Amino acid sequence: MASQKRGGKSSRGRSRYFDKNAQRKQKPHTFKHGHAGDKEKDRRLGRLDEQTMGYYRRVDQQLKDGFEEEEEKCLFLNNVFTQVEEEIHLLACNQTVSRILETLLRQASTSHLTSILRRLKQNKFSSLCMDRFAGYVIQTIMCLVSKHLSEASGNKTPEQSTAENKKVEKEEVESLCELFLEVCEEMVKDVAGLVRDHYGSHVLRAVFETLSGVKLEQKVVRSRLSLGQQNKVTAVKESTTPSLVTNKPPPPSFLKMLQQLTETILKVDDFSGLVPHVVASPVLQALLTVLHKVDQGLCTQVCQQVMQAKVFTKTCAESELSGVCLALVHQHASYIVKTLLTVADNATYQNLFQLHFIWRLLPLSLHPVATFSLQQLLATLRTEEQLTDVLEELLPHFEDLLAHGKATVLINMAEACVRHQTGQLQFLKTLLKAFHIPKEDKLKCAQLLASLQSYQVFMGLNEDGNTEEQKSAKGVLTTVTLQGSLLLQHLLRFSDNSDIMDSIAAMSEQELQTLACNSSGSHVLECFLTSTTGVKKKKKLLQKMMDLYVLMSCDRSGSRVMDAVWKVAPVEVKTFIAEKLVEKEDRLRSDQYGRFVWQNCAIDHYRRHQGTWMDIQAAQERKRKLFQDILAEDTPSKKPRQETKDATHAVPKLDPGDHLAPELAILGVGLDQDEEEDDNRDTGSPEDNVTCVSLCSQDRSKRKDARKLLKKKKKKQKQNLQVHVDDTASEARPKKERKKDIDTDRGEQTELKNSEAGAFEIPSSGAKMDKKKMKLQKKKKHKKFQKLHPKKKQ
Repeated sequence: MASQKRGGKSSRGRSRYFDKNAQRKQKPHTFKHGHAGDKEKDRRLGRLDEQTMGYYRRVDQQLKDGFEEEEEKCLFLNNVFTQVEEEIHLLACNQTVSRILETLLRQASTSHLTSILRRLKQNKFSSLCMDRFAGYVIQTIMCLVSKHLSEASGNKTPEQSTAENKKVEKEEVESLCELFLEVCEEMVKDVAGLVRDHYGSHVLRAVFETLSGVKLEQKVVRSRLSLGQQNKVTAVKESTTPSLVTNKPPPPSFLKMLQQLTETILKVDDFSGLVPHVVASPVLQALLTVLHKVDQGLCTQVCQQVMQAKVFTKTCAESELSGVCLALVHQHASYIVKTLLTVADNATYQNLFQLHFIWRLLPLSLHPVATFSLQQLLATLRTEEQLTDVLEELLPHFEDLLAHGKATVLINMAEACVRHQTGQLQFLKTLLKAFHIPKEDKLKCAQLLASLQSYQVFMGLNEDGNTEEQKSAKGVLTTVTLQGSLLLQHLLRFSDNSDIMDSIAAMSEQELQTLACNSSGSHVLECFLTSTTGVKKKKKLLQKMMDLYVLMSCDRSGSRVMDAVWKVAPVEVKTFIAEKLVEKEDRLRSDQYGRFVWQNCAIDHYRRHQGTWMDIQAAQERKRKLFQDILAEDTPSKKPRQETKDATHAVPKLDPGDHLAPELAILGVGLDQDEEEDDNRDTGSPEDNVTCVSLCSQDRSKRKDARKLLKKKKKKQKQNLQVHVDDTASEARPKKERKKDIDTDRGEQTELKNSEAGAFEIPSSGAKMDKKKMKLQKKKKHKKFQKLHPKKKQ
């Protein structure tokens, strides 16, 4: 008999739950998705039996293990997809099977994808899009449609003819396109619910990507939870590449459907409520991004309607933010402001700049939310006038921005100054003044900017006065901040960066080591070494760092600086660096970073063949300088042409190293360098000028000079081509070989003569007389060669 409960003889009307024999009454809410007898409804919401779950787990394991042959894989996929197509609407709602389906669909053929999408369309497609797990499956299908359109997918075997393959693939792709457009039309009817639904909104973003042909970032299409689970499975980092247009544009029907879908979204009731909505705002951002790449006119229409929302027309009630619209300080609407600044045309951008930003920059920069919109504004300034207005308003408040920790605003301003090449000197002067840097100690500016500390804090000065002991103890760089590193990098790209360059070149070895071995500071030295100005300062810095190269080579960040040093260092400095590295060979070879520096600098080759190593380094330096000169000529200097009446009679002078000299010589316009050297040897003139004869010139005196040069060269060639044959050698040689030698000599003479005539031929009316003279000269030479090689007397 059961013992009575405490507080009374009888129970409180409830049987003890641990009594196995007692039957418990089942409450209606005990089942998660409905009543116990409603099994069909339970299955619709993702409840599967253990047999089905085990089957798809085995399918997932087989996909991970792989297949030995392609035919085996095709048969396996065909069998699995026949099972999936029957109950895809039930399987997609299951948490475990939905993830397996996403992996399986990425290997599906076009026919399989079409049949699965058709089955989903027949089972309340919009409600499936809003399902917690089926929404991700549909999202994967939408993204795969564009892949199947651009690439011909399917099971291909070598036995099939290419004509049949193309025909079948074309039919499959066309059916997939038609079905996809039908699904989009069904989504247009329920777009008001999808745009506000957490899972349906992600499906809409995938549809925008497929219709426009613009590849969006993964963080825009997928949710954070889905990306985290994918990264755990695939161990791949999140993609940070910007939105790009695919190589193959989408069909025109897709662009029409995108336009129809956009117009439907603009006509949604309470469109103003979509702008600050936590779910609908990212959908509008994705829509603006794809329209900016595909249809700028429609994008401008959407931008204007977004700017008419209530969050843009209402202002903040706070006194500090008077006149600032709610969109800039709203947690979700501020993201769409950043998108507007990126995709808006120039007129819309100027309107947004004047209405919501100008004369409100300081309170916006200090606000924790609005500061990000201001940073996007600075990063996308379109004209120099806009940058000038920003500088006029924010330059007096640099110290306030630093005091409130808003150094990122200064970084974006410096980047804008580099991009527009205006306001750089004014920006630098105001920045140094904000750090309280005195003129006599200007060489400390790089250390102060890198650590983002004022002069008094960096030097450790008291309020009463400054002492030399405190200066020597405190005025050393020990920490480098990320914001300070970015600011220094932009300042080094200024046209006049002498103050920053001098400050870095004047650093001590300890400070240079701190800068080089820091993950943020190493980028400052790389920017310093790759800058186009301050060659002497670079050499001075390289010599000062001579004792640090081994330490830098064994550091993760310092090894990157070593690569930059090796690219810009002259051959002499490279030789000293190689000697320093050879002394610490064991340390470098045993270090995980040092061995890469040893390999990149080719120190093994330096030890074995120092001469050839130096020749290779010198050749690489010459190539680097050559390419630097080519890249430095961004805008070639255009000299005005001097038009004169006697331009046709002018005799230009060409440089012997001119790259057009051979072409001019072939045309008969100029002389070769060899002729010039022969002429200089005869005349003894040290000048390298070459006289060119114009094709249009009719001056006979110039022709005579050219003929004299030709005659001189002919005489020298005859002297060089005289053959001195030894009598004994000629007697020993047979007649056939001697005849071959004579023929080769004659061939060489004729080739030289023809090349000379072609190179220095002067156009004249008596061309026929010149041909006759050439024939006579050939006959005379033939006789001379016979005298040089007499026949042996018998």
